[in-house]
Amino acid sequence: MVETRAQHRRRVTSLTWDDVESKQDVFRDILSRLSVRSIRSVKTVNRYWRDSVRDKHFATIHLAQSRKKPSYIACPRVNNAMELYLLKPGEFNFRHHATVDPPGRNAEHHMLMIASFNGLVCCINQLSDENEEDFQIWICNPSTEQTLLLPQGRPSFWTEPSIGVAYGPDMSEYKIFRIVSDGENGAGLHIECEVYSSSTWRIIGAVPHLPMYVFLIPHRSSHVFVGGKIYWLVSLEDPGIILYVDMEERFGVMELPYYSPDLRYEDRITVTTYLINLGGSLSLVVLHVDYFDIWEWKEASWVLVIEDYLPFMNFSETVLFLTSSEKEILCVTEWQWWTYHVNTRKWEERGGPPTQFTSPAMFPFTESLLPCNGGVRLEGR
Repeated sequence: MVETRAQHRRRVTSLTWDDVESKQDVFRDILSRLSVRSIRSVKTVNRYWRDSVRDKHFATIHLAQSRKKPSYIACPRVNNAMELYLLKPGEFNFRHHATVDPPGRNAEHHMLMIASFNGLVCCINQLSDENEEDFQIWICNPSTEQTLLLPQGRPSFWTEPSIGVAYGPDMSEYKIFRIVSDGENGAGLHIECEVYSSSTWRIIGAVPHLPMYVFLIPHRSSHVFVGGKIYWLVSLEDPGIILYVDMEERFGVMELPYYSPDLRYEDRITVTTYLINLGGSLSLVVLHVDYFDIWEWKEASWVLVIEDYLPFMNFSETVLFLTSSEKEILCVTEWQWWTYHVNTRKWEERGGPPTQFTSPAMFPFTESLLPCNGGVRLEGR
C-alpha cells in the first residue's frame, strides 16, 4: 500500500516527537519557552508531559527563560477584586492577566500589591475596621492562580505594620519582614520586627525606626529590594533616613543625599522621593517642580548621576506611583504613565488605562510556575 503524503507527515512527526521526548533535557528546554498558560495545557497531554513540568528543575529553567521576556504587572485601580494586567516594555498595552480575589480574604477592604518577585506578588488586605492596624498578607502567583494566606502575625498597636519582601539566589527562598509596634514606652513607640520563613513567624528584636508613608501610597510598606537588602524610607527631614535589613536579618540605617539648606525648598529633598532598583543598584529619585535628580549608592556614598528635565509635573500632574526595571523608570500619574530611559535620557508618554488611575501599583514581573510557598514542596532537584 502506497503511503499518502498526509500519512507520511504524521509518521515523521510522530517519530520526531518520540525522538525529542527521549532526550529529556531537549524536551524540557522546548517546553520551558512556553507561557505558563500553555504549560498548564500541556500537562493534560499525557503523564510523561505532566511529569516533565512539575519539578523544581523545570521551574528553574522556565523562570530563566521568562526573565528574558520581562514585563510589568499592574493594578491600575483598586476594586473589590484585584485586577492585574501585564504591560510589555516598549508596547505598554494593557493585557488582562489575572483576577485575584482569594477565598478567606476580608472582602470589606481592597487588596493592595506591594512587591513582585520570581513570578509571585505580595499583597496586603486590611484585616478589619475594629483592628485597622493590621493586615492579611497574601503571596499570589497570578499566572497559575494560586494564593497563600500567611499566618497572622502578632498585633501592632497604635500604628499599622510595615512589610518588606526579600528573596535569595535560590528561587525557593523568600522572607517577609513585618515591622510592628508592641506599644509605647517613655521614648515613644517601641518598634520590633518579626520575619516569616519556613511557614512560621519569628521575632528578631527591636528596630531603630518605623518606615514612613511614601507620598500618596496608602500603606507603610513601600520598599525596594536590591543587592540582598530591603530598604524603606523613614524620614525626609534633614538628615533624611533610610532603614534597611539584609537576608541575615541585620538592620541598619543610612542617610539620604545632602542638599544644601541654602537651596530653595522645592530644590531640596521633596515629598515625591522614591527608592528604586536601577540596573541592580540602590538609587533614589527626587522629583522637583520641573526637573528631577537620580542618586546612586556607590562605594558607601551617594553619587548624583542624572539631573534632567521633568515633562509632566509643574503642578499639572501628580505622580501616584514610581517604579523601575533595569535602566527604565516608570512614572504613573493620574491619567497616564511616562517612561524615562536612563541610557538615552529621553522621556516617552505612554498613555494610560480607559479610566483614571486610583491607588495604582506596578512592578517588574516575569511569569513563573513557582508555588506560593516558594517551591518548598516542588519535587525533584
